[in-house]
Amino acid sequence: MNLTDYTLLKKIKSGDRPAFMLLYDRYWDSLYSFVFVRTRDKEITEELLQNLWMKILENTDAIQTDESGNAKGYLLRYLHYRVIDYYNSYKKVPPTLSIDELDAPEIEITDTEYFEILEENEISALLSMIDSVVSQLPPTEQRVYDMRIRRNMSVNETAEALGISNKTVSNKLSKALGEIREQLNPEYQSSKKLISMLVLIEFFTR
Repeated sequence: MNLTDYTLLKKIKSGDRPAFMLLYDRYWDSLYSFVFVRTRDKEITEELLQNLWMKILENTDAIQTDESGNAKGYLLRYLHYRVIDYYNSYKKVPPTLSIDELDAPEIEITDTEYFEILEENEISALLSMIDSVVSQLPPTEQRVYDMRIRRNMSVNETAEALGISNKTVSNKLSKALGEIREQLNPEYQSSKKLISMLVLIEFFTR
């Protein structure tokens, strides 16, 4: 039997990492699509989603569920208002989309399938593998990975700290992630999913 979002959130509050990763997998694709069609910006989309996952980790009680224990409505409303904040901050004109439009269908995964994946990729083993790959990268790529992923610095902050261009930062990170992606279970190889997953793993192990 699939666990409800309410049950997963209770488990996450107690520090249950598998429960968090299950919620993450359950909603990543549909939430990503929801934000991206409204911003048309990959980096902004990933940033807004990253902030949402951090909110879930840091203040689980703030995430509301409906009478059936489903949190999707709250998550969509939260992101809807964050997109509005984004357009207000940059004084851009948003596309004329309502909160109910263009919501992509979710990719279903059962609890059993999820835990089989997790058993093959325990977080400690993933981190060891990632550290091993990163340690063999050229020095600049190591520093870019550390700043962008481990310290969650922006592209601009990383470029300024290292004295390189934003494009170089993006290229170096892409190379680093490409090396890591080759070692990952296919479930986590999606390019749009990889950065967020790595940041969250680092967050969990602080």
